[in-house]
Amino acid sequence: MSVIQRYIDERYPVLQASEKVRNALAQLQEQGLHEAPVLKDGKLIAQVSVDELHEAAKAYEEDEPGMRLEDLSFDEPEAVHGDQHLLDLFEQMGDNRLSNILPVKGDDGDYEGVVTKSGLLREIALLFHFSEAGSTLEIEAPALGVKISEVISVIEKNDAMVLSFGVAEPEPGAQTMAMTFRIQCQDIYRLVTNLEKYGYLIRYAKPSAGTGADALREKALEFMRYIDM
Repeated sequence: MSVIQRYIDERYPVLQASEKVRNALAQLQEQGLHEAPVLKDGKLIAQVSVDELHEAAKAYEEDEPGMRLEDLSFDEPEAVHGDQHLLDLFEQMGDNRLSNILPVKGDDGDYEGVVTKSGLLREIALLFHFSEAGSTLEIEAPALGVKISEVISVIEKNDAMVLSFGVAEPEPGAQTMAMTFRIQCQDIYRLVTNLEKYGYLIRYAKPSAGTGADALREKALEFMRYIDM
């Protein structure tokens, strides 16, 4: 079962296309919802917000008080499929920042429920180990010729484990690029020192929450005493 399928909320309230605009607005307000999918014969035809319904109710209040949702004009709703990968949805999650839900459709196009963007973002944080104790390391490397596998090998040779990493695409003509790693490491100061010996430029290094600043400062002093000998 995919992450999307695990997160589907089948009980999230929906509106039917035949619903009157005023009634649909009242339903959302009563349930404290900002938005909801609109269905017709089990198919997703729109996703409406309280603000949109307010505007529609105001516009048709006198002329057409019985206006129904299916009579309104809406943009094509964003929808996802349950078998999509979590990372493939990232762009869709940012398309409409005011919305926190994404409707889910099956292979036959039938509506299946919704997933929340906040829930998916938590899964992404777990996937890349953002939410657990770990250290962040950013390395500046040549834009050409460097192999990520070699950098990871050097990190692992220094008793550290790479949990996740990302590479920022260099700008056209740039000589260097940034590689960011999320790692588990008992002694990040030692790791940074050894990486610099390999010729890597460390742009950022932050120890995990479990590594105290006093301990890190003491290691720095030990190193300074060592090079002064």
